Amino acid sequence: MCLEIQPLKLLVVGIDGAAHGIVTKMAKEGKLPNFAKLRGQSAFGILQSTFPPHTAPGWASMFTGVEPGQSGIFQFWDTKATDYSPKNMNSSDYAREPIWHALERHGLKVGVFNVPMSHPPVPLTDGYMISWPLSTTLHYTAPKSLKAELLSKGLHYHSDIVTMYRGQADYNESAADFIADRAKTTLYLQHSHPVDALFVVFTEIDRVSHHYWGREEAPSAAVEAVYAQMDAALGEMLALADENTLVIVASDHGFGLCETDFNINEYLETIGLLKTRFVPVKEEIEEEDVSIRRWFASPNRYIREIDWPQTSLYMPTPGCFGLNFNLKGRERDGIVEPADREALILHLGEKLSHVTHKGQPCFELVPACEIYSGDMVNKAPDLIVVPNSFRIMITPNLSGELWSAPYQEGVHWPEGIICVRGSTFLPGETVHARIEDVYATILAHLGLPVATGIEGHWLKDPNEDVSREVGKVNEHGRTLTEQEARFMEEKLSNIGYF
Repeated sequence: MCLEIQPLKLLVVGIDGAAHGIVTKMAKEGKLPNFAKLRGQSAFGILQSTFPPHTAPGWASMFTGVEPGQSGIFQFWDTKATDYSPKNMNSSDYAREPIWHALERHGLKVGVFNVPMSHPPVPLTDGYMISWPLSTTLHYTAPKSLKAELLSKGLHYHSDIVTMYRGQADYNESAADFIADRAKTTLYLQHSHPVDALFVVFTEIDRVSHHYWGREEAPSAAVEAVYAQMDAALGEMLALADENTLVIVASDHGFGLCETDFNINEYLETIGLLKTRFVPVKEEIEEEDVSIRRWFASPNRYIREIDWPQTSLYMPTPGCFGLNFNLKGRERDGIVEPADREALILHLGEKLSHVTHKGQPCFELVPACEIYSGDMVNKAPDLIVVPNSFRIMITPNLSGELWSAPYQEGVHWPEGIICVRGSTFLPGETVHARIEDVYATILAHLGLPVATGIEGHWLKDPNEDVSREVGKVNEHGRTLTEQEARFMEEKLSNIGYF
């Protein structure tokens, strides 16, 4: 059945984990015809991700126009939880206004579908939001009736948490259905609930790349297959646009081979900066408690856990590439005097400089203020461990080994994609962009004011002069309940944040 669909003013297709190198290669080989066609009509290039190149800070920065030092999103968890607990971050923790609220303030109807870090959903005037929950909830649509409507039409109504990788061997086959179903649902939404600006994110390339990459430099056939499936969905998405639509296709990061995990809390113990102890497993510990504790503990008959009153430095969460001082007066069991921090930095930096992989030094130790800037830098880990290659994954796991086989075959690399089709973007031209530039580019090329004080800048000058407005703080969202947070923990573990 052919549906008459109102063309959009703005179409943003997010593709979680789409790597610039893979898209370029497969398009040249004729395996991605829709990417190739769009690239010939658009400006295309590398979209440089955040540091680290991960999902939570990536999408938050893309849609607020600011780096983590201003958005306050450094990982799925608070990296400065002073009681060492895994406090989950969500859209209510954004320090800056997300772009869909800016568009709405200026009179556009907006639809948001499956954008990571968009949960809990908030009502959008004359629009809708299908959020990206990582918790057990039926309330991931605004309006609430939208989920039942999609179900009644036989369309894709599940939240992303239901379709997420859970260790099943045939996930790569299911991913093709999820992609096709989300594309079909997007077309229905624009027909039945037309908006001016639409944001939709497909997450399956990320999931398949993590767990099906293989052990070779080039990705496996399963990874190439999911790119081809995404290409077909992209062709359907482009039916929502006409020659007047600003079209942006972007990814939050790229992907590449993971060679090894480096378990840095284990390393800190070998050099005397962290201490562990063994405590008996108590029968009353619930399963989810064990799951949460395994960053800092190794479940068995006895749990090996960090002995906080004897620990000076530790990695606070997976994926943050950071370390915190166990600071007296800040952390619950802090022991480090503020005056001793500089000496610890020098000591650890010198030790890390001798850690090698394949004969090459691996890491540089850098204070967070040299990586991030902004009034939320205090939310970042105190120190950042910068790897010389993202082939090495730094983890907090107490595995009993300094180096271990990678938990995931593929890991995030910084080079994502950016493709922009609009009035001032020349077909076939190359652009070089930071992830924060997407926000400013959207507003400037829609003729809307761009917030002051952001890092992002529009990639090309639009036809009209760009006006500015004072940047807005985020006033939307709510925090997760404890039950929601624990369920989120389990699901993040399934896709590799462990």
